[in-house]
Amino acid sequence: MREIAAQPLTPEAFAPFGDVVAEVTRTALPFNGRPGARAVLEVVAPPGPSEPGRHVVSLMERHLHSTQAFLPLDGEAYLVVVAPDAPDGGPDLAGLAAFVVPGDTGVQYRTAVWHVPMTMLGASGRLAMHVHKDGSDADCEFRDVSPVGIRLGAVPAPPLPSSPL
Repeated sequence: MREIAAQPLTPEAFAPFGDVVAEVTRTALPFNGRPGARAVLEVVAPPGPSEPGRHVVSLMERHLHSTQAFLPLDGEAYLVVVAPDAPDGGPDLAGLAAFVVPGDTGVQYRTAVWHVPMTMLGASGRLAMHVHKDGSDADCEFRDVSPVGIRLGAVPAPPLPSSPL
């Protein structure tokens, strides 16, 4: 099985796949390509890695007509795995990239970006998820892929709680 290492998230490295929302002055504009699809805001509680220190990817998804955004609610770091399109329209695993996202940072995928369902890196955590849906098969496309291991290395510690002075 091929393996890649997860890297710290930077706006520059993530730019081909979407936007990083980490500062008060940084914005990401949602996009909806289907007038009949409604904006949906959900709270999700993704699972942790499939193995200690590694997450095995075997399924990818994309949203052809909508951006999709994730904003952490509990300050826990999470894993983002993305891939460009292959010539056959599926995910190009040769271009697979994995990022460790701090628990105070959100991401928004561009439309049609292949990505792995979210994985929390802390003990638990929740994310607010925004996407546009109309209930049809066009909401989300899934593809099984040859397994790829994502080495997690050192997961960043969660932010320390502020202490009263």
